[in-house]
Amino acid sequence: MSIRPAFMNASCLAAGLVTTLSLAACTESPPAATPPPASASAPTPAAPASAAPASTASASAAPSAAASTAPAAPQPKAPVLKAIDVYGTELIDGAWVKAHFGDKIQRYFDTEDDKEGDRLEKEVVDGIRAEKKEIGWVKLSPITYYDKGDTPYGFVTVDVVETKDMKSRMTFGPAPTGDVEDPGDLLAAWKEYEKTYFRMLREQKISPQRVDCPAFHCMGGYKDEALKPYGEKFVSGVPANQDKLVRVLKEDKDPEDRAAAAFLLAHIKDGKKLVELMLGSMQDPASIVRNNATRVIVNVAMFHAEIPVPVKPILPLLDGPTTTDRNKAVAVLSGLLERPDGDKLYADVLKSGGPVLLKLLRLEQPNNHDFAYKILKKVSGKDLGERDISAWQKWLDEARRAPPKKK
Repeated sequence: MSIRPAFMNASCLAAGLVTTLSLAACTESPPAATPPPASASAPTPAAPASAAPASTASASAAPSAAASTAPAAPQPKAPVLKAIDVYGTELIDGAWVKAHFGDKIQRYFDTEDDKEGDRLEKEVVDGIRAEKKEIGWVKLSPITYYDKGDTPYGFVTVDVVETKDMKSRMTFGPAPTGDVEDPGDLLAAWKEYEKTYFRMLREQKISPQRVDCPAFHCMGGYKDEALKPYGEKFVSGVPANQDKLVRVLKEDKDPEDRAAAAFLLAHIKDGKKLVELMLGSMQDPASIVRNNATRVIVNVAMFHAEIPVPVKPILPLLDGPTTTDRNKAVAVLSGLLERPDGDKLYADVLKSGGPVLLKLLRLEQPNNHDFAYKILKKVSGKDLGERDISAWQKWLDEARRAPPKKK
């Protein structure tokens, strides 16, 4: 059993793993228009063109006696919905949503049927907007964590933008309309790589921990034999097709292709050019593209201090409309603050990001809450508690009147 739809994405930066940027073994609803299959186990994809074909001899062989008598693997436990959050409005809160729509959200969280999930989400969204006319946009963002113990647990965030805030919070560009050819079959290969990697995560054949790789970002790396052919293809093929991939990123009408291009371009050698490209895609109208582009910048911010990353474009996304906008923005900011010169950013963080960080701190959702808590401790030099909002508010008010001096 898995969250609907069964889609695992590198956007799931989990609480408790922020210091190493490990990938959380989590699932979340994909922001793209076309939902993935409902099955929790993706089929094994074909290897990219650079890989040798697998032998079929073992497939036709009869199973051994030992294999036939081996005990069946235990069934995975069903995820438990731990909390419902609301972000972006004070017109409603989690308790209000639970009282009005708790049963539907529970069924939405539990179902593996895409159509049923879409129907339930629409009922919740339409119901909220019917009750609260001031709300202009609503989205349900479910995320389940599989690395927190024996029983997976999850959260549903009701992401809200009030009508009065649409112009200030929904500032993304128009959707591209081009149709760009897949250069060197790299887009198809990347999608196969993602499916293979996430299937291996679900089957516990690979760790969610971040690994070294020959790129600024490569999700699960390429050391495992099942992933190695993909790495070879990307390392050689991306630089040779850089200009075409940039066209996909900027011009192609398919958000899944633009999202794949963002991750593929992390294999170019020029880090400054990469940051420039990804900053542009942080304004893409599709949240999956913004997610992937910002995640690449997260890796640069955390692990490549020699490459400058401007903080100004990041700060508005702290208050982004979707959970994944916000969790990537706080991850980038956390990485920049950990750099040797990170104290130079304290004043900007307090001025532009302080109130938003307190809003994130109020959430139960780990990948928003925990980064906010880490950042507040970093810039304050204090630990006022994970949930003591009043103490943090008092500190922030005092600090904004007299920002702390640089160390």
